[in-house]
Amino acid sequence: MRGSLRFAWSLPAALLLLTWPSAAQVQFGELSSHLSGTVSPGYTASYGNMTSSTHGWTLGGAATLSGALHSPNFFSYDASLYANQSRANSNFQSISNATGVDVTANIFGGSHFPGAVSYTKAYNSEGNYAVPGLANYVTHGNSDSFGISWSESVPDVPSFSAGFQLGNSHYSVYGTKDQGTNAFHSVNLHSGYTYAGFNMGAYYSKGGGHSLIPQVVAGQLTPETHNDGSAYGFNVNHRLPLRGSFATSINRSNWNTDYLGSSSSGTVDTINSLAAVHPTNKFSLSVSADYSDNLSGQLYQSIIAAGGVPIGVNLSESSNSLDLMGTASYSPGGNIQTQAFAERRSQTFRGKTYGVQSYGGSAMYARRIFAGSFNGAVTVSANTADNSGTDTLGFSTNENYSNEFFGWHVNGSFGYAQNVQTLLVTYMNSYFNYSGSARRRWGKFSVSAGAGAARTGLTQQAGTENSSESYNASTGYGSWVTATGSYSRSNGQALATGAGLVPVPVPSPIVPSNLVSLFGGDSYSFGLSSSPAKRLTLAAAYSKSISNTTNAAFSSANKNNEFNVLTQYQFRKMNFISGYSRLEQGFSGTNSQPQTISSFYIGVSRWFNFF
Repeated sequence: MRGSLRFAWSLPAALLLLTWPSAAQVQFGELSSHLSGTVSPGYTASYGNMTSSTHGWTLGGAATLSGALHSPNFFSYDASLYANQSRANSNFQSISNATGVDVTANIFGGSHFPGAVSYTKAYNSEGNYAVPGLANYVTHGNSDSFGISWSESVPDVPSFSAGFQLGNSHYSVYGTKDQGTNAFHSVNLHSGYTYAGFNMGAYYSKGGGHSLIPQVVAGQLTPETHNDGSAYGFNVNHRLPLRGSFATSINRSNWNTDYLGSSSSGTVDTINSLAAVHPTNKFSLSVSADYSDNLSGQLYQSIIAAGGVPIGVNLSESSNSLDLMGTASYSPGGNIQTQAFAERRSQTFRGKTYGVQSYGGSAMYARRIFAGSFNGAVTVSANTADNSGTDTLGFSTNENYSNEFFGWHVNGSFGYAQNVQTLLVTYMNSYFNYSGSARRRWGKFSVSAGAGAARTGLTQQAGTENSSESYNASTGYGSWVTATGSYSRSNGQALATGAGLVPVPVPSPIVPSNLVSLFGGDSYSFGLSSSPAKRLTLAAAYSKSISNTTNAAFSSANKNNEFNVLTQYQFRKMNFISGYSRLEQGFSGTNSQPQTISSFYIGVSRWFNFF
């Protein structure tokens, strides 16, 4: 009965709107407004093995209202409203129709005191829970955010800017009963001033957040995280003789966070200075000094920024670091740049003192080779550790080349490093990466292919590497047909956060193994599209992902299959649209069958310039 009533009033209203003529811009005194958008009546049906079936006539669309009072430099606004539309994929109909609003307003934009306010709200929107290098898990839920900013830029007085943001989201993961949430808030202040050739700046920021991680990823009964922190600092720079400059900054930051029931808090003070001169066009010198009174805190903050928190470390133990470096650069020719450096790093960490001396050089070269473009860099360093007296040789290189051979446009890049210093002098990093692509066109026929891979890990510690590889190809004939395909594989260590899995930024045992998740899997995707006639579009896409996640408390084998079909035809301001979407997603750790949900839509839309 409800579906019949909704159809009864929606259909006449939709037909009336579709025949509504366009109108001009509306002026109310000094307030000018312009409204445009689309109206999309149609039939929608959705069904699944874990949800009740729904179907009926729906009226959707989008509208944008914009305008100004007096002039855009005095007050301007822009408001966008959308209903029963997909905001997750611009090409295909979504399995969950989203409704929401985006509003922004600017005041005094043409003055020395501009300000802005923004607000967004979304209902039943489709989203993703990220997995590095693989297809993401599909989610759906609600979200909103609010922001306000103001600044002052009066000449000859200190500048000032302020901003405040907050937001939250609540989502569910298809294939589980798990819920996830993300909430954040932040305040940012900044001021700058120039006096007697000194450029000075100061800042203050404070923020925090709360996340509820889906249990299918965290594997805990109370998978919650909380964090808050603040930072403030001062910086100054000034010109030096010989075309030189000097800059220094002093910063303090603190954190207080809880990750899956484990807490951490602390404060970090840092001082960073750099001085450089450029006596000739080919020669330059620079020296730098960086000091931290809490090296452990710097490591912890890198983990917090990724979404986790370390535990099991005695925060009462003092730690610090000092890095002194001198660099000389010389360019013997237009295509080559050379550099020599000397560095001394000393650190106190976990009750022990470490130090390392490094010496080395690098060369960067760029030129055209065989009518193509080449650039590359090589760095070599010799490192001597104080405690062990061990000598190591570090090496890194990067190359890029692009050219055209017999009509083929090719690009390639390669990077490799061994025994590269990390933030902790007791750890060395190694990695390699490569990528390449080729494309060719014969009249209307075209073909392209590409591949890439990367691997990174710590030289001294097995089992810490992350690796990924990907391949893609496409072929097409004019607008008649285009076919695409891709494959990717990824595995490694990650931290579970409210927004997804993120690679671990520092090694164990800095991050205890019970907080680290292992992930791995494969993803495939295929697509086919065609425009056999003017204004007619046909498209289909399929993707599949098989992965696994494991941590100290939980293990799950996961799968994700998506299939989408779209038909669209444009006639003047009218669009005929038909689409079908199907999602199958499941997790063995939930002890339930995978969830399957499908959505079908057929309807028309018309663009309007209301006024």
